Amino acid sequence: MTTTQSTSTTLPVISGDVAFVTGAASGFGLFLSQELVSRGASVIMVDINEDGCKKAATDINKDADKIVAIAVKVDTTRFEDQLTAYELGKKAFGRVDYFFANAGIPERFWLPLFDPTSASSRPITKPDMTTLDVNLNGQLNTAALAFQVFERQEPNPRSGFRGKLIITSSIIGFWPCKGVPLYSTSKAGVVHFMRSMARYYADKGITVNLIAPNITATPIFPAEAMASLTDNPCPIELVIEQMISVLGSCKDNGRAITISGKEVWDYPPHTYMFEENKSAFERMETVYGRQMGLWE
Repeated sequence: MTTTQSTSTTLPVISGDVAFVTGAASGFGLFLSQELVSRGASVIMVDINEDGCKKAATDINKDADKIVAIAVKVDTTRFEDQLTAYELGKKAFGRVDYFFANAGIPERFWLPLFDPTSASSRPITKPDMTTLDVNLNGQLNTAALAFQVFERQEPNPRSGFRGKLIITSSIIGFWPCKGVPLYSTSKAGVVHFMRSMARYYADKGITVNLIAPNITATPIFPAEAMASLTDNPCPIELVIEQMISVLGSCKDNGRAITISGKEVWDYPPHTYMFEENKSAFERMETVYGRQMGLWE
């Protein structure tokens, strides 16, 4: 894995390419869509916020003086919604070079608050898994769509790649936070998913990378908490720059690009006791891969 960090003067050429961006009505998705278009790309903007997404696409098209963005209402937890959006995008722009699995929501109470004094008077309730549904399963839906689309299209003649998947995670994917257990779980889950899929698709003309920012001023982080923040938040422009850095002809694959303030680094894979377990791990990987038909 490379640890090269891109700067605004060395970002890859993406003019003429097409991106599919989830969570595009606000936050990272909106800023990303605007930046992609400014660099000559077209964008399929999807979000459950239909009005916000359509307004954003309209503004982008007005500034570009042509149709470079389309907006589609999508619930990312529904694979069928994402597939429909892709088909509309393909009809409009011909292909999709980049999928950004970006949509996410904050933590929701998944269990009632711990209170032994009242527990016996309350029924045992079903947990609310909405955070996992959106932040983990919704992103896996985007990934499943991306991989199948890439498999069915020829490599981009300029970059040589069938396509690229970029996943939005968080530093909480590495350092779990007791205040947001399901958010932590979802962000850690996509880190492992990225590392697994990057290895599998490495020789197939497909790259998979991940962006893991610290606190950034987006709607997902409470405004009152942002106002009281003493540490420097991540500049959203830097986060977007890192997302774009792995596009085009960039060969980077399997990177967990981590951002805190203005510092950028590649978060390394967890390797504690790996050598002691390597042989058993590799046997397990081989056996399961054969059972799944991934290799002979």
